[in-house]
Amino acid sequence: MLPVLGTRILVALVGIPLLLGAAYLGGWWFLLLVILLALTGLVEFYHLAARLKLKPLVPAGITGGLMFILLAYLHKGMVAWLGAGLTVGMLLLFLALFPRLAAADVAITLLGSWYVGGLLAYLPLLRLLPGGSGALILTFILTWANDTGAYFCGRIFGRRHPWPNLSPGKTWAGAIGGLLLTVVAAKALGPLLLPALNSRLLVGLAVLTAIAAQAGDLIESGFKRQAGVKDSGWLLPGHGGILDRFDSLLLVAPVVYYYLAFFLAKME
Repeated sequence: MLPVLGTRILVALVGIPLLLGAAYLGGWWFLLLVILLALTGLVEFYHLAARLKLKPLVPAGITGGLMFILLAYLHKGMVAWLGAGLTVGMLLLFLALFPRLAAADVAITLLGSWYVGGLLAYLPLLRLLPGGSGALILTFILTWANDTGAYFCGRIFGRRHPWPNLSPGKTWAGAIGGLLLTVVAAKALGPLLLPALNSRLLVGLAVLTAIAAQAGDLIESGFKRQAGVKDSGWLLPGHGGILDRFDSLLLVAPVVYYYLAFFLAKME
């Protein structure tokens, strides 16, 4: 455990300042970082799909996923149009290539674009909210707080495993520890990063973040279990792949975005 933990900490010491610095700077620096994360995550996702004997249209899926992020930054109103256009386009391609192109291959191609690119697109959208740098930094911190609390509480106190087939390492103690540390982080840092939110709204944000983070982790675990692999990739020593490290954030980003967009709009 100790060598793996040391490697995880070393990667975190490099990655965390990079992400927080890019989030603070915003603009093209942050956009390029998210595009790089999405590109790697899409490649990992389609690799998992290939292990399930599926044949995704990888170039189309990667292009669609990256376009979600680019349009979210340039013109957020175009994201819905892209989603509809991508879906219709893939369905028309299915008709044009029938029966050579299987429906399952079309479905997994679309799922990859939406799951990785579509959900990561909420990171630049968060940055564009009022007080966007603080909102984005707090989103990262709360996600990491949940992951850290879940990891250590699960290791120390974990006995009961609610999802043994899906994710045998997950425990109730880990889930509770992740939630508690997320609430503590929100109460401690929320007033500094998002002063527009009162204590009650920050606690609500923390609870939703913890639930979304743990659900995101379980979803990616399900993909890996069906593909028969432990990690989605190898890029991050001690963590696995990009999807292994950012699986929680994939669900947290849209949840935090809509939560903040709703309450910040009511305060204007």
